[in-house]
Amino acid sequence: MRVFALLVALAGALASASEPDLSAFASLPADPAPPELVRGLHYWISNENDLHLFHDAVKDKGGVYIGVGSDQNYLLGAWARAETLVLLDFDQSIVDLHRVYRVLFLAAETPEEFLRLWQPKSREEVRRLIEEGYPDKKQRTGALRAYGTARWAVDRRLKRVVTQMAKASLPCFVVDAAEYAHIRRLFQEDKVFMVRGDLTAQRTVSAVGRAVAQAGKKVGVLYLSNAEQYFPYDARYRSNMRELSLDEGSVVVRTSGQRGVSHVKGTYYHYNTQSGSSFLAWLADAKTRDVRRMLRYAPDSGTVYGLSRLDVGPEEAREAAKQRLLAKVQAKKVRRGKGLSRAARGEAVR
Repeated sequence: MRVFALLVALAGALASASEPDLSAFASLPADPAPPELVRGLHYWISNENDLHLFHDAVKDKGGVYIGVGSDQNYLLGAWARAETLVLLDFDQSIVDLHRVYRVLFLAAETPEEFLRLWQPKSREEVRRLIEEGYPDKKQRTGALRAYGTARWAVDRRLKRVVTQMAKASLPCFVVDAAEYAHIRRLFQEDKVFMVRGDLTAQRTVSAVGRAVAQAGKKVGVLYLSNAEQYFPYDARYRSNMRELSLDEGSVVVRTSGQRGVSHVKGTYYHYNTQSGSSFLAWLADAKTRDVRRMLRYAPDSGTVYGLSRLDVGPEEAREAAKQRLLAKVQAKKVRRGKGLSRAARGEAVR
């Protein structure tokens, strides 16, 4: 009997040892609230309607998923089969909305039930779930306020996501049972962490990097949305990104609504994917003062206009861009020469 008890204890110890230490994620410090929001708005839902363009880049990346914004993180995190989700936004209201998502994922066993809970007829039920899910008054009040304001927008957005992913013939967490189950399981196992975090501030992102290292994990996906277009690559941002221990196996996915880069036809955005090692190389380059100075060298995918992939550092990318430009100039000279030749032959005939 004593031997059996020792074996049970040993098995428990081994199981605990095999589980990553996520305690640092549970105590991530929040950054101070920003003095103002972009355009004074809460971005309750994503308006990036071509997220299917990121599917192949993030698929099965695993590891720690770090993302800003709201609903898009669940779509991308499920595709990535992330082992841990870190959801941050500098707007506390978006963090509060993620808390609403949490109670609904925990309550709904299926994607159909999850969608039902966002409908108007479920308002009293959801309010009760929030009341029961957050004993802390501050968290409860924030979640109730976010739900009351954003419910209609989220309901409409999720229905659009269903349509968009069906058109792209891709699985979606609000339709596909396996995709939904993956995200729900992360919530059930307390592997989803929500915090007010500013990509350019001192506390949160740096602490996330330390938590990733403590857990012995790697960042699989870093989703930046279009946040980078609103700030320069200053010393703090560069330091924050370096602390995330990105590598060749990591992928950074972002959008950009800036001028000077191609946009997917009929949309606000350019879509870019980049290896973690490439991103770090560009951040080490003093000439790369903002995201646009980097994206101008990202070669087009060749499949979708407005989609680019960047997997090399600045020197190689700039040289490749130079060669592409020289090739275009040469091609133009050849075409001009052929035109002159035809004109000359025409004169000779006359």
